[in-house]
Amino acid sequence: MNFYIISEEKENQNIHYYCIAAGSHRYDFAVIFSGKFLGKAMVVSIQSGRMVLLCREDIDHPEHWDQKLGIAAEDIKEIETFFHSILDQRMFSDQY
Repeated sequence: MNFYIISEEKENQNIHYYCIAAGSHRYDFAVIFSGKFLGKAMVVSIQSGRMVLLCREDIDHPEHWDQKLGIAAEDIKEIETFFHSILDQRMFSDQY
C-alpha cells in the first residue's frame, strides 16, 4: 500500500435533514454544519448525490448551486427562501 493519511480529525457535526415541496417537485437535502468548511454549510442533494458548500452570500447566486443540487428553474426562488431561513439561523455550534 502506498498511501499516507495526512490528517484525521473527528468532530460532532450538526446535521439536519429536510424534505421540501416546491412547485411540483420534491427535494431532499442533508445540511451539515461544521467548523471545517470556512463558515459554509455542506448541502447534499439526496436525489442527485451531489453537494455544494453554501453560506448566506452564496444563496443569491443560484448559478453556483441550482444545477448541482438538481433544482428546477421554476423552484429557484422558493429554494433560495428555504436556504435563507436555515442559514440565517446560524446553526453552527462549538465543537470543542
